[in-house]
Amino acid sequence: MRKIKNVDDAIEKFKIAANDNYECSYNGNYRKSNRAYDDLIQIEKYLFENNALDLLKQLYDDSNLWVRLAAAIAMAPFDDENAFNIVKKMTDGEGLYSFSAKRTLLNWDKLNK
Repeated sequence: MRKIKNVDDAIEKFKIAANDNYECSYNGNYRKSNRAYDDLIQIEKYLFENNALDLLKQLYDDSNLWVRLAAAIAMAPFDDENAFNIVKKMTDGEGLYSFSAKRTLLNWDKLNK
């Protein structure tokens, strides 16, 4: 990933990394998918360090479900109710989105017990 210039750039890079993570997982390119996941973590860290993590909330309504899911997961420790509702809505669908949303909820449930 290229260097993050500012928070707007970080949001755009987050969207790209989330989409890359999905596309590569779906196509079986797990090495590239893992790299995209690492990029997501670095972007979250950058936003947190620059007091801009809340900007991920604007992605809650993104047309790309994977971007929406990634934003909700990143914001869960800080915006748990909204993040939970976003992920919960995604469990009704089919495919990798729904599967990932269901696994996320199971993991959150285990953490809260």
